[in-house]
Amino acid sequence: MEYNAPFLCNDFRLNGAPDAYKMCVYLSIEDVHHTWDAFKPHKDIFFSSEFLGAIEKSSASGITPYYIVVKKSEQIIALLYFQYKFVRLSDNLRYTDNADTSLIHQVIKPFKDWLISKLNFRTLICGNLLLTGSYGGCFSDHIPNNERFELLNEATQWMQEVLKSNHIQVDLILIKDYFEHQLPSEAQTIKSFTQFSVQPKMIFSISPDWNSLENYLDELKSKYRIRARKALKSSHSLQKSELDLAAIYRHQNQLHALYKNVSDQAGFNAFVLPAEYFSNLKDALGDKITFMAYWKDQEMIAFYTIIRNQDVLDAHFLGYKPVLNKQYSIYLNMLLDLISEGIKRRASMVDMSRTAIEIKSSVGSKPVEMFLYLRHTHPMVNLLASVIIRIVNPRFKYTIRHPFRD
Repeated sequence: MEYNAPFLCNDFRLNGAPDAYKMCVYLSIEDVHHTWDAFKPHKDIFFSSEFLGAIEKSSASGITPYYIVVKKSEQIIALLYFQYKFVRLSDNLRYTDNADTSLIHQVIKPFKDWLISKLNFRTLICGNLLLTGSYGGCFSDHIPNNERFELLNEATQWMQEVLKSNHIQVDLILIKDYFEHQLPSEAQTIKSFTQFSVQPKMIFSISPDWNSLENYLDELKSKYRIRARKALKSSHSLQKSELDLAAIYRHQNQLHALYKNVSDQAGFNAFVLPAEYFSNLKDALGDKITFMAYWKDQEMIAFYTIIRNQDVLDAHFLGYKPVLNKQYSIYLNMLLDLISEGIKRRASMVDMSRTAIEIKSSVGSKPVEMFLYLRHTHPMVNLLASVIIRIVNPRFKYTIRHPFRD
């Protein structure tokens, strides 16, 4: 049973079907965590009340969460997660194509700069901006993809009305991060939305035959094996240690500064984590999350975080000093450490998320395309959604490497 009443509920039917649906929205995970965690199909740690509670407690730069429980004939069939954020594109988008000296680029760039300066969106997101993956909905196994997206479509329209009734306007609706096999088979189930993709998710698959990092290195082509061993050798003068909660509190500002070094270099960054995010996350997840720090002469110069999510090891946020990266191959060493941890923990794969596509592929990660859906609430502007996406979507140039021996 719930200890707190929902903020608002809505009864509806899908496309005139006889079954009655009901969705209720809650303003805090604390108001619904008993129902949320008891939902049987829900096993993903990133959809757990512990994780969502931690990011709610340390909200990233103006993100407001909303939690929806969907019932069909009085049975819970889905949990939906929304975020609301004001997005000022000029603050979030950083050019990655400044080196492009082509005539067409020089002609378009002033217009592109002007357009980006004008694009500010009050955005409703079905999903989680902090993660790469389909974390906008968790459904009963028997719900087909088409019905799932019909429910998402219904929920986005209703949430727009809920927010408007509370004097909160919505300009843009984003449904984020779905694999191809999760997409609806009928286009009308997501009508008026524009489908697009950004950088792929990078997945490193772990062979069950590997028992150590050496086994992995033996599978690499000579060029990549030599490079990896050279990187490992360059880090011999560094010390590595796991941080417990007390140490995370103690080094909170240092961790945040290292994180900012990396986040500030991203081509697009929709948020900035607060300094207390890391300690709140460790406090909530305990042994499910690991913080590893790299030290040089008693100074922390890098860290990475990993979260065990069923049989997958997820690389979460990290940070390092860019000026030391080349000397100690910090980033490459972190990738190799992630692989080593995945092997030790007998994980099936390491989810390396987006960004740094080329170097991640050079250690054996493979790109998997994910799809997003966008709709502007103004019908005329929505007709131009695909054009706007093409203009403002950052262009990333990379080559996918193939390091394993045939």
